[in-house]
Amino acid sequence: MTGTRFSVVIPLYNKAAHIRDTLNSVLAQNYADYEVIVVDDGSRDNGATIVEAFAAEHEAVSLIRQDNAGVSVARNTGIAHARNDYVAFLDGDDLWLPSFLSEIAALIDEFPEAGGYSTAFAHYLPDGSVDPIEPAFPRQFAAQQRFMYDYFEAACGGELPMMTSAVCIPKAILDELGGFPPGEKIGEDQDVWIRVGLKYKMAYSRTVCMHYLIEAENRASVMHVPEVECPFSCRLKAVADRGDDPRSQLMLKLTGNHLLHLAQLNLLAGKKAAARKLLDDPRTRYFPLRRLKWELKYWLG
Repeated sequence: MTGTRFSVVIPLYNKAAHIRDTLNSVLAQNYADYEVIVVDDGSRDNGATIVEAFAAEHEAVSLIRQDNAGVSVARNTGIAHARNDYVAFLDGDDLWLPSFLSEIAALIDEFPEAGGYSTAFAHYLPDGSVDPIEPAFPRQFAAQQRFMYDYFEAACGGELPMMTSAVCIPKAILDELGGFPPGEKIGEDQDVWIRVGLKYKMAYSRTVCMHYLIEAENRASVMHVPEVECPFSCRLKAVADRGDDPRSQLMLKLTGNHLLHLAQLNLLAGKKAAARKLLDDPRTRYFPLRRLKWELKYWLG
């Protein structure tokens, strides 16, 4: 294994209930070459104080404070301060298993030309059980533990192949593409994966190395339910509509997947009018069974 060094960027906003466990999951890694940059985005709780105590005991941990500007700006601040060639992202209420960085390092060794690296992850449920997530990769990868793939071919099928807290991207590529889009509360991470995927293949490991806490506080998807298509999806549709990429239909399918997800969230939130408009978009017809499911939910209330 090469001497790959990582900068771990953790945005922090009102995660005092979880940040201790998150940091401990990084410090428990069986791979030692990393720094941890926590960017406190104007938290109103004592999360930053907890991080300060870690920084006093662990040289690898540092804290940056900034006025509240959103998760994209916080991540971009961390990227700007990163000293290593690979940037791994971890939200302040998710957990890495001890093998995460070593598995990413193995992916980098095997696929140095990839634009992004990620591992499998599992939902961590309130009862302590875990539910591994299975993205819809093309069949040719069925027997492979580690492989390189096209982002749009995999992402358009349902579950996304990249979850922010299980992703690592070369810093040079993040600098090249401009990082995360400020001011977007939902889908800002997908915007980055899309822009990387337009230019590079991605690498993936089927080993589950991250737990996503379903019941963690302040989940953006719970706090902010968009009633209209998110900006990242609108931008991708514009790329697809130009028709100069052979993957244009896959891109449109990915936006349809996004619209169905928003329709689901709006129905669960009781916003039937918004859900109706989303379901009426022709792109949702790429997924007839899922569309039918939420159509029935709509009519049955």
